[in-house]
Amino acid sequence: MATSLIRTLRHALVLAAAIAPLACALPAHAEYPDRTITMIVPFPPGGNTDVLGRLVAAKLTTALHAHVIVENRPGAGSMLGSQFVARAKPDGYTILMGSISNVLNDFFYKKPLYDIRKDLIPVSQVVSVPNYFAVNPATKIDSLAQLISYAKQNPGKASCATSGVGTSPFLSCELFKRMAGVQMTTVPYQGGIPAIQDTIGGRVTVAVVNEALPYINHHQLTGIAVTSARPSPLAPGLPAVAQSVPGYDVTSWYGVFVPAGTPQPIVDKLGAAIGQAMRADDVKKALIPLGAIPVGSSPQQFQQFVTSEWTRWGKVARELDLHLD
Repeated sequence: MATSLIRTLRHALVLAAAIAPLACALPAHAEYPDRTITMIVPFPPGGNTDVLGRLVAAKLTTALHAHVIVENRPGAGSMLGSQFVARAKPDGYTILMGSISNVLNDFFYKKPLYDIRKDLIPVSQVVSVPNYFAVNPATKIDSLAQLISYAKQNPGKASCATSGVGTSPFLSCELFKRMAGVQMTTVPYQGGIPAIQDTIGGRVTVAVVNEALPYINHHQLTGIAVTSARPSPLAPGLPAVAQSVPGYDVTSWYGVFVPAGTPQPIVDKLGAAIGQAMRADDVKKALIPLGAIPVGSSPQQFQQFVTSEWTRWGKVARELDLHLD
């Protein structure tokens, strides 16, 4: 029995010696990320979501030493692209450049394509940015008070172009109509740029979008108000809607999300990289023309923020009784 045991141990040692070089040759488990990351932008190219997505993707590529590419998947007020991310493998290689629309969709649609509280994890708020009320200079409307007066004198004739149903600009327009007591036709587009183009072309009265500031600065549009509670430091001279409509306050925001189930170390690594990017001087400079203020919050801070926004806008949506399906 002893001889048999010794023989067995010898075989085991020989086998171990043979396997050892192979084990050493096997690569260690790669640290995240070790391949290309895809950032889904749920709006068409050219708008603020797309511009911010590409800006953040470029910074993450440098910070994470891995390519981060942007893929546009527009449709249904950002729900199609967001649903794609919500259903993706939770490994950190498919991420979402989300926005306030991800919260609003929960209330505007009876059957949203995903549940923001269950299907997505907040990683970092990227920026906050107000929407802008802007008109074609040919309208001769120079203030929000004049727009209100025109809308009241011409019920249903004035129109409000927004970047799509269920978006922050859409909410901005609907809330304005309710609080100012005016009748206007809301015209949703597939993104802010088409809304701006039709406003410049004279096909709609006013654009309510967050991409308008460059067009205002180049005098293609006349800015008449910002939707935040106070005037924006990046748009001096433009009053807040609240100065004409007391209590009015709508501020857009953008942030990165990942699918539920993504490991916390990956969430934390992405959050730290985004926070660092938002503190970079070149990023701050790039955001000025957009009228956007950098944030770069932690995953925990962004989670708390999204929860508070869900509570706040849920109440407003119920008061407005808006249903888009």
